[in-house]
Amino acid sequence: MRRLRWALPLIFALTLVSHPQVTRAGSWVTGSVSTSYGSRNYKLWVPAGYTGSSAVPLVMMLHGCTQSPDDFAAGTGMNSVAESNTFLVVYPEQPSNADQNKCWKWFESAHQSRGAGEPAILAAIVNKLRGTHNIDGQRMYVAGLSAGGAMAVIMGATYPDLFSAIGVGSGLEYKAATSQSAGWTAMSQGGPDPNQQGLAAYQAMGSAKRRVRAIVFHGTSDYTVYPVNGDQIITQWAQTNDYVDDNSDNNSVNATADSTINGTVTNGFSYTRSIYNDAVGTPLLEKWTVNTMGHAWSGGSTAGSYTAPKGPNASQEIWRFFSAGSGSTPPPPSDPGDTTAPVLTVSPVGGSFDAQVSVGLSLNESGSIYYTTDGSDPRTSATRSSFTNNGRLLFTTTTTLKAYGVDLATNASAVQSHTYTINHPETSVTFTSTGAEDGYAAANTPTSTTGGYAVSSDVYAGDNADAPIRGVLSFNTASIPDGATILGAEIRLSYTQGTLGNPWVGMGYLVGDIKQGCLGTSCAVAASDFEAAVSLSEAVIFTAPTGAGAAGTRVSGNLTSSGLALINKTGTTQFKLRFQNTSNRNGFSDYLLLAGGEHVTAAYRPVLIVSYK
Repeated sequence: MRRLRWALPLIFALTLVSHPQVTRAGSWVTGSVSTSYGSRNYKLWVPAGYTGSSAVPLVMMLHGCTQSPDDFAAGTGMNSVAESNTFLVVYPEQPSNADQNKCWKWFESAHQSRGAGEPAILAAIVNKLRGTHNIDGQRMYVAGLSAGGAMAVIMGATYPDLFSAIGVGSGLEYKAATSQSAGWTAMSQGGPDPNQQGLAAYQAMGSAKRRVRAIVFHGTSDYTVYPVNGDQIITQWAQTNDYVDDNSDNNSVNATADSTINGTVTNGFSYTRSIYNDAVGTPLLEKWTVNTMGHAWSGGSTAGSYTAPKGPNASQEIWRFFSAGSGSTPPPPSDPGDTTAPVLTVSPVGGSFDAQVSVGLSLNESGSIYYTTDGSDPRTSATRSSFTNNGRLLFTTTTTLKAYGVDLATNASAVQSHTYTINHPETSVTFTSTGAEDGYAAANTPTSTTGGYAVSSDVYAGDNADAPIRGVLSFNTASIPDGATILGAEIRLSYTQGTLGNPWVGMGYLVGDIKQGCLGTSCAVAASDFEAAVSLSEAVIFTAPTGAGAAGTRVSGNLTSSGLALINKTGTTQFKLRFQNTSNRNGFSDYLLLAGGEHVTAAYRPVLIVSYK
């Protein structure tokens, strides 16, 4: 069979004005993922404003054929937009050994479904980054050019629970083709009936079905991927979202523009911007038809390939479209008649406090809580973060919290504002565990009450074929001043890989027993640490992470007031990690694999964060 060449034909990119590539403000981080479907490298742009203290959005940018992450970043200028708006940008790389022209394989059926092929690999990149960076899971987006644009459409259909909006430059509808030869035909003539493909995309969502917003750029002189494809993307996503909102094809969302705006870039191309609203009048889809533009990223820089500097700035407009959304992609309401706003409870309410304060937020029904801690409006702020159903925040300095809730029927509560005044200044110090003293002690049999062996390495907790395993963490806390009053402390742990079995089900909570000093005659991990006496049981209770978990998944817990009093200000503080139930009693192994203080990935190492005055 003749090998079709997708080089120039399938380059899809998006940007709206020439932006020189940022080279000094932010920084690049390189990485890779490996799955059963293959491995891919990626480059992550981290803007200078990212500190990790608050969750930020993530934009995945998929390059076109023959392009690379560096080329696509230079041409789109998306990093410059990220610098101005503080969001992360990840550029996955399609290598030539996967496709000779480095095209994402949007045209092959093996790469058009959830949990398979390239979509699974791209989803793995997102999930890895969520474990290594503080990313707002409600504000993750994907955009691409040409082959990358077509793959962005596929990601929206197969992983709507990850991506709440997509951006498509010179792309094609979902499953526009299922073979290379059909791909050539679709590029010049369009794909199948977009209403039919809209249903196919809805079905591809499965139980993860969510509303997906889409913005499309296409040139009228694109003779590589003809303009009919841009029209089909809009029709397909209108039909998909029509099904999503109430599980039926009733034109609650349609492909008739609700408004159009004509304009011209100064000394550049003219364009028509068409806006398509949902059933309640909220913009859901947007199409930019750029007159005389060919196959290119609109408004891009000549520093990269396949760009049209005279077009409207796609990168800025895509970000404007992404950030203007609710950030949430709620599932269809189970009760379409529900018009009652959820009740958001904040406890304690704002006031004056002599020490740090832990604030709980909860809804009386399923939904999302959006909040800010910088005084901005959580309904519109680009700095907002979110919880699902409930969550807790720890304030160590004076903070204004603003929050509101949205239920599954999209009813919203009023915004609440609470100011927490912390009267006394605090000092916060972070201790990384002593890796040489970290490890685990385990029993030899399910009924043993004493340790049979110990391993100095990463930290395990759970059971091995029902034989209990208890982790050991060691921190040198001697630098805390003798006269200090410890106000709060948190332990943060990270998975080194997914759990073996599921110790979170059937074994109760993961707890940490505290020892003021060493568990044994020395602080080195030993088999006797298994049964060694502790100063206080359950000094900290850890919260189970959501989802299956993977390397980098965070597990954290705050020490009780009694536990705070036992932190050793003159030496070592050790913790014994165990589940409340010693075993699942199922004959299988169920345990966590947690990083120790010498783990190769520094960000995974256990830390004890102590605040005092």
